[in-house]
Amino acid sequence: NPGPVATDRMLKIMKRKAIDMLGDEARWEELFDKYPGKRPATARECADLVAFMASPRAGYITGTIVTIDGGIAARGSVI
Repeated sequence: NPGPVATDRMLKIMKRKAIDMLGDEARWEELFDKYPGKRPATARECADLVAFMASPRAGYITGTIVTIDGGIAARGSVI
C-alpha cells in the first residue's frame, strides 16, 4: 500500500500541480512539505519492501497490508 512514489508520471503530475498552486514547476518538492517524510518514496524503497515480503525472512507474515508511505496514513495528510 504505497503512498506517492517518485515515478516519471508522478513527477510530471506534481510539476503541473506546482505550476497551478505555486506558479513554478521547479517548486514541486514544496508540495511535500506537509508530509512527515517531506518527499515521495523512491521506487527502490518500494522494491526493497517487495523483496523482503517475498523472502524467507517474511515467512511468518500473512494476510496483511503493509503501508509504505513515510507516515502519511498515520498522520492523515493527503496532497
